[in-house]
Amino acid sequence: MTLTATTTTPSTATRVRLYTPGPVEIPVRILRALSQVPPHHRTDVFRDTVRRVTEGLKRLHQTQGEIFLLSASGSGAMEAAVVNLLAPGDKALALVAGKFGERWQSLLKAYGVAHEVLAVEWGSSIDPSEVERRLDRDPAITTVYATHSETSTGALHDIQAMARITRARGKRLVVDAITSLGVHPLPQDEWGVDVVVCGSQKGLMVPPGLATVSLAPWAASAIDGPGLPRFYFDLRKARKSAPLGETSFTPPVSLVLALEEAIAMIEEEGLEAVHLRHERLARATRAGAQALGFKTFATHPAHSVTGLVPPDGVEASAVVKRLRDVHAMVVAGGQDHLKGKILRVGHMGRYDLSDIYAILGALEECVATFGRPARGAIEAARAAWESA
Repeated sequence: MTLTATTTTPSTATRVRLYTPGPVEIPVRILRALSQVPPHHRTDVFRDTVRRVTEGLKRLHQTQGEIFLLSASGSGAMEAAVVNLLAPGDKALALVAGKFGERWQSLLKAYGVAHEVLAVEWGSSIDPSEVERRLDRDPAITTVYATHSETSTGALHDIQAMARITRARGKRLVVDAITSLGVHPLPQDEWGVDVVVCGSQKGLMVPPGLATVSLAPWAASAIDGPGLPRFYFDLRKARKSAPLGETSFTPPVSLVLALEEAIAMIEEEGLEAVHLRHERLARATRAGAQALGFKTFATHPAHSVTGLVPPDGVEASAVVKRLRDVHAMVVAGGQDHLKGKILRVGHMGRYDLSDIYAILGALEECVATFGRPARGAIEAARAAWESA
């Protein structure tokens, strides 16, 4: 029997809290940056801003290569990584372990690109040795499309190992780092990752609407070929505009100003410290939730978002609804076949331990309401935080 609440208590919270896998809560400093009167995008003032942001992104990506800013969501950057790197007749390998791995597959299919799919059960991580076997079995594959942190499941994939495999075989590796940049280490040049794509509304703490494509130095020529049909996402145009401090098309000026502030915040804390804080947040979330009877969904969990399976007899969708209606806390449910089975708690960006205490306290109230009372979440979270 699945237990659900029979009554709903109106929320007394003064504001809605976001614990979603993106968009994330926007820090006050970035909100102030967003509130500036935006300069015109074809002025020296803004050109200087674009140059500073681009250099800051290079430091964040840890690359000496090129960074292109796109007015799009992260999916736009993914599309750019397909149409600019592949040409008719090329063959790709899509690594699928969740909704956003499937997006690579969908993009390849939409453009008629010949491709193979290496798929595993949602919640699992891709075995790099299987990637190696696929590449050795089919030398026609030129490009591997991977996901670092799979937002739909909370699973992390071993990009460093995959990069060793692709580099040794002269294949390109393209990585969706939309929920890992600014959360997990991803030193692009050191690891040998050819292309990294990202979006603004996750670890970068900015509202949606800005995407990035990062080319490693040795991958610069990858966009010079004929490619696939493209116009708006033509990175050759972006390359011509970049030295001028401009973008090919009208950029979201306010988001670029916000991104400059976000980069400053990350660098003030220190990138290694940011990565460690996210690790501690994730460990605290998992430990506290487990004390309440939840199970972690992913086999190898990421530090960006935690997928949780509720205690037996409790519906995930009921927990999501009660968190929203009673506690004014917004988390995400499962996607596709995981709807109603898991909930996803995001902790990317400026979150700290007190934020985790807050969501755990709300989860404790939820499970008690649904007939599964449990305690000890705060103690477990604190112990996990201190041990990381």
